[in-house]
Amino acid sequence: MFGTSQAGLVSMEHMPKSFILEKSVTAVILRGLKEMEIKKVAVIGAGAMGTGIAYVCATKGYNVFLRDLNEDLVKRGMGKIREMIATGVNRGKLTPKEAEEIMKRIKSTTDAAEAVREADLVIEAVFEDMDLKKKVFKELDELCPSHTILASNTSVLSITEMGSTTKRPDKVVGMHFFNPAYAMKLVEVISGKQTSEDTRKIANDFTISLEKEPVQVKDTPGFIVNRILGAALGEAIYLLEEGVASAKDIDKAVVLGLNWPMGPIALADFVGLDVVYHSGKSVADALGDDYLRKRSQPSKLLEEKVKAGHLGVKTRKGFYEY
Repeated sequence: MFGTSQAGLVSMEHMPKSFILEKSVTAVILRGLKEMEIKKVAVIGAGAMGTGIAYVCATKGYNVFLRDLNEDLVKRGMGKIREMIATGVNRGKLTPKEAEEIMKRIKSTTDAAEAVREADLVIEAVFEDMDLKKKVFKELDELCPSHTILASNTSVLSITEMGSTTKRPDKVVGMHFFNPAYAMKLVEVISGKQTSEDTRKIANDFTISLEKEPVQVKDTPGFIVNRILGAALGEAIYLLEEGVASAKDIDKAVVLGLNWPMGPIALADFVGLDVVYHSGKSVADALGDDYLRKRSQPSKLLEEKVKAGHLGVKTRKGFYEY
């Protein structure tokens, strides 16, 4: 759902050492319980996320098939990829030779069978609608080779539910990239209830091979980023609705007080108010009224920490040790 970086929410001065990320090393052979080599990737959906993911995979040496429903959508998607490559060349990040090689690695089609026939990994990036995604996963399951891993780029929907439409739920995993995929380092790797450890490891190692940083998440509505950010944007919009402050002052307060690069109202506009609405509603509907009641009070975990005297940096122990 939300792709704009929110780096710098708090001061890094007292951050624990565990926040320091090791440099990713590009991997060609991805290790699971059995060694598996990812060579060919199919991306289903040639919109903003699908084209971004296809571009990133091709820049790291993977052969990619980009598929959408009709020629217009495919041509538009390939046009976006050419624009990304041209931007890379103009900014000196790619040489003309590298640009040519990247384009050679990307093929496009409207034929799903052609796109996935030899795929080792398929990444679905269609509209955020569960019925549509289940239909896509059912079709992919029928068309893909038995070894193929099926990943969804969903930002909020259940990986377990998508996997249930296939005969390979153990090979279904979430890989939530952020927009724009070429710039954003994070990928949420989401395990459904039947996702195998082998599949999770392969998805994790593949993410690292793209020089992205993976985080491991259990299958829950909104996962990590959108669960947190969705709540923040929703609260900001409630403040606006209640007349507490203007949109400009809410954004100014958050930018200057929390060090966000963009205020929550402006960010909601940037993401798309339809996306914010539908994603927020999906999370709220899935978690129910009990979730909303609980969130109106501090969590029990926080209460336990306070009672134990683990108050954070000031006591050298909180959720981390300092």
